[in-house]
Amino acid sequence: MLSLRLHPRHAALQEDLCQWARDNLWDVLTESEIGKIHTAAYGWLACSLWSRSASCQRSLTLLKLMYWFITFDDAIDNSSRMSSDPTEAESYCALFLDIVFRHGRKLGAEWWEDMKRDGMPISQQARFEAAATEYVMAQVQTVRWNEQLALKGKAPSLPDYITVRRVAVGAPLCIVASEYDLGIDLDIDILLDPLVQALQAAVSDHVAWINDILSFPKELRLGEVLNLVCLLPIHNNPCAASGLDPAVALNGNEGGRSSFGAAACRAWEMTASRHEECVGLASRIMDSPHLSANPNMEDYVRAICSIAAGNWAWSLKLYSAVYTSTEWSC
Repeated sequence: MLSLRLHPRHAALQEDLCQWARDNLWDVLTESEIGKIHTAAYGWLACSLWSRSASCQRSLTLLKLMYWFITFDDAIDNSSRMSSDPTEAESYCALFLDIVFRHGRKLGAEWWEDMKRDGMPISQQARFEAAATEYVMAQVQTVRWNEQLALKGKAPSLPDYITVRRVAVGAPLCIVASEYDLGIDLDIDILLDPLVQALQAAVSDHVAWINDILSFPKELRLGEVLNLVCLLPIHNNPCAASGLDPAVALNGNEGGRSSFGAAACRAWEMTASRHEECVGLASRIMDSPHLSANPNMEDYVRAICSIAAGNWAWSLKLYSAVYTSTEWSC
């Protein structure tokens, strides 16, 4: 179930995304920035998450969605004010949601209107908008935690971090978009089934933790500690929190390096366990008479699992050079 599946026209769709950016965002993007869309393989990522659509236009719509939400996330990360001021971040997030869901046609975010015009059911529209709003506002909670760290030296608990990170990474939004890709609309009783909910959570954690582990070396250099690898030692030994200064670890403190190295290994173990849970839950869903009776269930389960597999493959493409050049190995 967790094998990589790429849209058969992924290369052409990637080029279509770049051309769309040239045609529609020429007044705000330089050619170099458009080139980054290609080198960062945003289209490749989207084509690995959503690979089943028979309509190339629908697939391109999903690529535009991916581009917009990555751009949104980068805007917060790359702004010193928004990444540390919850009020600034909340204002930006509210504006972003207003642009996407109210004025997208005028501002280059027409993919939402395209999704609705392409037949996305009303109930699915509501679920998609709710998932997008939760994803966007989860970034504000992350900024609040950054502020608490800066002012009080207080980190969130590991369970709280995992719960919010599961949403903030965007996987639940991608899961709703999978129904659009497949051209299906599952009944709410199916979506609320405990096994289906558990699979959604396991896939979301897998995506979040892979992102945290592979971005950890970069974040460590920047002194950022809102990361699974940094929070694990604090969770296991709260008294050690003051000793987990990234700057100290980088300057050769062996104790700090040892703590982070052990935490990175533990994070990999947790992710491997989540992988096994995804496989097991997918099997249990397909063995359930109630769930497997739905003619769309197998495609849906495969689509959800593709989100974990696609993110893993894309992350390796993006971060392979990072981990080969660091000392953080198990």
